[in-house]
Amino acid sequence: MNLEKKSMLAAGLAYSIFGLSYLFSKMALNVTEPAILLSCRFLVTVIVLNILGLIGITKLKLKGKKLMGPILLGLLQPVLYFVFENYGLKYTTTSFTGIISSMSPVFGAILGVIMLKEKPNIKQWICIFISIAGVLMVSLGTSSGENTIAGCLCLLAAYFVGALYSIIVRKLSKDYSSFELTYIMFTVGFIFFSAMSLVSYRGETFAMVYDAFTHSEFIIAILYLGGVASVGAYMLVNYSLSKLTVTRSTVFSSFATIVSVLSGVILMKDPFTAVSAVAFVLILGGVAGVNLFANKE
Repeated sequence: MNLEKKSMLAAGLAYSIFGLSYLFSKMALNVTEPAILLSCRFLVTVIVLNILGLIGITKLKLKGKKLMGPILLGLLQPVLYFVFENYGLKYTTTSFTGIISSMSPVFGAILGVIMLKEKPNIKQWICIFISIAGVLMVSLGTSSGENTIAGCLCLLAAYFVGALYSIIVRKLSKDYSSFELTYIMFTVGFIFFSAMSLVSYRGETFAMVYDAFTHSEFIIAILYLGGVASVGAYMLVNYSLSKLTVTRSTVFSSFATIVSVLSGVILMKDPFTAVSAVAFVLILGGVAGVNLFANKE
């Protein structure tokens, strides 16, 4: 398998893992509060990253390197991204969130043109919007409710931050490995959300953490979110962004929609309609087209 195919496989696998994160987050939030969930998630992430480093599977070589760039990356993702997304989810419906999330590839492509001088061709732009159309079809078939302007702005900010994160990773990947970037960004996330929990719940924080870990469903969810999703998926994303253009990598975010819907159908017995089937074909076709019509350098 050549380098290009490995990078595409990494991106597809990463966003598929993200697609299951919603299900596991719901499991964990049935037990505890969002701030506690996030601090525990990134505690597990930092522990797993340190274990990987200690046993020699990956290496952390930061001596002599400037850390400001990776720290800024951590402030964008996971800190700002998770703050904006959680408040956006609080004040909008699931369907509306899906619609706004479909803007991620567009943000990524536009920022790639402005900041990295990447130039998607007309065929790639068409395929991007085909994929987005598929996401919209899936999203419009989900739950309804009230949406607020504040919620909309938070979601737009979250997915813009996500696209900006992709740009910065592509720049930093020249000097840092995917493991080094993942290690620093989630250490920043752990420090921030742990401080947030301590400030929010004060003396009750440790009791809430202890209580959460007495529930088996929380332990399962936090191991997936902190280990598989945070460590595995983000290392795969960081790797793909070091090899592919931002446009080609971020368009795989549509896979998250497919996996999240399929997990609902299979595990939660949600209905699967003909519209969903057509939408999935559009999403997969759009992703394949963006990579098939990429300019070969």
